[in-house]
Amino acid sequence: MIPSNNDMRFEVTTRCNYNCVLCPRDKITRKIETMSLELFKELFDKINKETPRYDTLTFPGMGEPLLDETLDEKIEYARRAHRQSRDLSVLILTNGYLLTPERFAKLEQLGVASVRVSIYGNDPSGYSRVHGIRDPKAFDKVRDNLVKICAIKKRTRLLLTFNVVEGINDSAARGWIDFWGNKADLIEVWNPHNWVDARQYRRVQREKLATCGRPFEGPLQVQVDGTVNMCCFDFDGKLTLGDLKEQSLDEIFSSPACMKIAECHRSGNFRGSGLICENCDQRNKAKGDVMVYNSKFDIKERVRMISTTYKKVG
Repeated sequence: MIPSNNDMRFEVTTRCNYNCVLCPRDKITRKIETMSLELFKELFDKINKETPRYDTLTFPGMGEPLLDETLDEKIEYARRAHRQSRDLSVLILTNGYLLTPERFAKLEQLGVASVRVSIYGNDPSGYSRVHGIRDPKAFDKVRDNLVKICAIKKRTRLLLTFNVVEGINDSAARGWIDFWGNKADLIEVWNPHNWVDARQYRRVQREKLATCGRPFEGPLQVQVDGTVNMCCFDFDGKLTLGDLKEQSLDEIFSSPACMKIAECHRSGNFRGSGLICENCDQRNKAKGDVMVYNSKFDIKERVRMISTTYKKVG
């Protein structure tokens, strides 16, 4: 059964201009590539024809979507081709390096509902170290552009996130909150997650939830090659369910791979399954150490929502 979520996510590229310490790009074995406009149209039309479920289109993934030279055309096509085009909400997740006021204005013109920027620092040194970028002017460039965007934005919301990395940028979090609190539409400060088992930022607790909720309520994850993945934290495709180029959504979500994952998440028994879900921090029962600050949501509620549509999961 297709998970009960309204968000279809397209990873349009696995290329990135940053090398963040939080991100497991060093462990990716998937191909570094960009989805063609033709493949995007084919897959979008296939989803749109099969179900009216999805009214949100998000561009996240293991790459930087603004590096995709056909991104604007993909947005234009989706908003035109969607069965309820006026109601299609388009969301973009970015590191912000290419997000000039002019680029933001164009995205606003295209009808993008929100742009979510990861800016993990409040000074050039901490920012450069966390984001793994050598450009000494990167921080000032990104912050100056975001300040200008805050002054010109009309309909498109600007959302900012900060991840706290101990010993690098942890002392900057308070100043970051004070600086952006009255500028952006929403700001969030998180303690980083583990990308399942690729990093060691969160303690994997002994007491776990049976499920994180994603197999039943999670968004549709379309990878850059057209395959469908169960979970956005699975950066290297270990939970690939099927290939949307060859299969329907119904076939993908009734596949043996999907059924195995769903059964483990129903029972909470992952022993011997070989699934990466077994020791994933997203199944931690206690979530009090996940979020530091949120300008709009109650933290206890926010940690049980997905970071695009803010729908509760799990």
